[in-house]
Amino acid sequence: MNALDFTPPPRKPARESVVPMINVVFLLLIFFLMSAQIAPPEPVEVTPPVVREAETLPEGARMLWLGRDGGLHFEGLTGEAALDALARAPEAVHLRADASFEAAEFARVLQMLGEVGVASVTLVAVMGAP
Repeated sequence: MNALDFTPPPRKPARESVVPMINVVFLLLIFFLMSAQIAPPEPVEVTPPVVREAETLPEGARMLWLGRDGGLHFEGLTGEAALDALARAPEAVHLRADASFEAAEFARVLQMLGEVGVASVTLVAVMGAP
């Protein structure tokens, strides 16, 4: 004879909801997207020369800034420190100089870059009217 067992079956523990965790992750994502700096600010304001045909800069191009006052800026460093940083890794750089910079001073800067071992300098310009 079968005895009837009226005891309730063992209950499975309730599963934790992941909705609050997803909410927190999205809030953090929105916070970091809103507070992040997409590109570093330019160290000095320059007005590059104007050309009729423009090329795009390659991704990860090393940028050297030349201000109106003749100051060099490279990866957060200025003056002699910028030249020292260039001497440690002499490779091609892109030079963003002000259009009002005098040619004689520009030649002096190119000479200094050659002395520290920079092999190639590309002048960055902006697209102008044809």
